[in-house]
Amino acid sequence: MDESDTHNKACWIKAMLHMFCDICIKVIDKGMRPNTHFNKAQLKNKWDEEQTGLSLTKAQLKNKWDGIKKD
Repeated sequence: MDESDTHNKACWIKAMLHMFCDICIKVIDKGMRPNTHFNKAQLKNKWDEEQTGLSLTKAQLKNKWDGIKKD
């Protein structure tokens, strides 16, 4: 596998985690999470709408969501 096929792991600092949690709360409060998961684009779209200035992929956001649910 060459480097263009790999995805970098996001480095989450405390401020990013707080921003991520705030966005997740907003999405949930708006009823955009009907079950235990977000649909394919909801979280990524909301992340972009908030104009965070951070470039994270949908996979990185999903992995973080899955990871913090376990904690």
